[in-house]
Amino acid sequence: MTTTPCSEAPERWFSTTKADQTYAIAGCRRCPRMQACQQDALDNDIRWGTWGGLTEKARRKPLKRVKKSETPAACGTSTAYWRHVNNKQTCHVCDAWHTAEVEAGRRRALAEEHAKGGSRRGYEIHRRLREQPCESCRRAHAQMLADRRQQRARTLAA
Repeated sequence: MTTTPCSEAPERWFSTTKADQTYAIAGCRRCPRMQACQQDALDNDIRWGTWGGLTEKARRKPLKRVKKSETPAACGTSTAYWRHVNNKQTCHVCDAWHTAEVEAGRRRALAEEHAKGGSRRGYEIHRRLREQPCESCRRAHAQMLADRRQQRARTLAA
């Protein structure tokens, strides 16, 4: 039978001192059962001690997020994307959804800038979308650069 770090000095896993909690977390990190222990503590709402590298305080944060909804949001939604971000998880479905949402938002903003006849902001949006800026946005950007050069020249001449 494999011994776990917590079985060697269990009192340190239930201590409230920072030194003991740091010791317990370090012990958990080298334990082969860390993930299972952590999940068990979260699933069973265990309130005391350090379990799977999470202190009492650290476990309360994920518990609050889970209790907001009994069934987690499906991947590919805003709620699921932010759940993954907050838990420092990677989900390819949610990442693809977020990338598509960001691009759609940028395309809407670009359409607004084109309705105004092009702008420096439109130029920047084109660049973020990794596409060549249209002529009107390119002209607005060139005008902004020319204005900056003139301002700099005036400042140096004064």
